[in-house]
Amino acid sequence: MTRKRNKTTAELQAAAEQVDRQLAELAAQKKDLRKQISETSRKERNAHIYFRGGELTYHLQDKTELLTDEDVKLFLNYVFSYNRIQKMARDMLAIRRGEMDGSVEELLNNAIADLNRNAPFRGNSVNNPPGT
Repeated sequence: MTRKRNKTTAELQAAAEQVDRQLAELAAQKKDLRKQISETSRKERNAHIYFRGGELTYHLQDKTELLTDEDVKLFLNYVFSYNRIQKMARDMLAIRRGEMDGSVEELLNNAIADLNRNAPFRGNSVNNPPGT
């Protein structure tokens, strides 16, 4: 029967140093990955902001630079003050989270059809000129 040879202190010290080097390399890799995650997350967030700002600009037509940031904020606060709009936003989020059946497109198409069946918003009616 052969007996297993015990490692020397020098061998154990070398193995410990090797593990320390591997840990340092892994820590550096982890730091690099966290930096990449942060950069990618920022780029994705900016892409969302630019796209959504572009959509708002499209709907406000060519002269969007006439409106200040405060004007846009006030306008959005006004739009989202309607209970119907708040419910629509909640339902859209519920659909995206999978908590509600259907699609966002169906939800919006149904809302548009409902608006067409009911009285238009004040100020949007051809039959009701301003001041009446």
